[in-house]
Amino acid sequence: MNRAILLACMVLLAQAFTSASAAAREPEESVTAGQKALQRWNKYPWYDAKHDDVQPVILAERKVEPPAEREMPAGLGEMVQVLARIGLALLLAAIAFVLVRAFLMQQRDDLPLAAASDDGDAARIESLPFPVAAGRLDLLAEARRHYEAGNYEMAIIYLFSFQLVQLDKRQFIHLAKGKTNRQYLREVGQRMPLLGVIEQTMVAFEDVFFGNRALDRNRFQSCWTRLDEFEALTAQVQKGHA
Repeated sequence: MNRAILLACMVLLAQAFTSASAAAREPEESVTAGQKALQRWNKYPWYDAKHDDVQPVILAERKVEPPAEREMPAGLGEMVQVLARIGLALLLAAIAFVLVRAFLMQQRDDLPLAAASDDGDAARIESLPFPVAAGRLDLLAEARRHYEAGNYEMAIIYLFSFQLVQLDKRQFIHLAKGKTNRQYLREVGQRMPLLGVIEQTMVAFEDVFFGNRALDRNRFQSCWTRLDEFEALTAQVQKGHA
């Protein structure tokens, strides 16, 4: 009985030892199999077969080449040059036009303000809203003659006629049959200094021509002495429009 129990214990110890030996051999066999697999393929840059370890992987620096410059299509460069020359020529022509126009306007401004005896004046006088003696083209000279003779009523008529003709010449108003003095004032617009000169003469004219009122020397002189102001203002505003 005791012998049988001892034999059984020995068998169990032998089996346990055999199992432990097999279990100890399994990890070693797995490692060896893995090494052989890695060495056989040799496609893993991160594996060091000599030392059976992981090695750092050095990535090659990638060179980025700059984009190639685009070449201008054939003929486009010549077209750009031609357009640039045309633009420069147009600019020079515009500058020349402005200079010539300014010169001509200056020449016209330098002309005396006195009414000239030409066909244009005759047509303008015909368009006045009131009759003027035929053949009296030099309106300012007529105004001066009546003024010196003491005939202030006729003097103011010719003075106002002279102002309207000059305004039409300088394109501040457009003389036409049927238009009223108030319409001419509106055409002059909001140019207050010039408007004040014209309105003063116009009111004196209307008192005489439509109201049959007498005009004394002082009132006429207050209009007559503003002739230089009238000339300066019309020349100044005209230059501003050039």
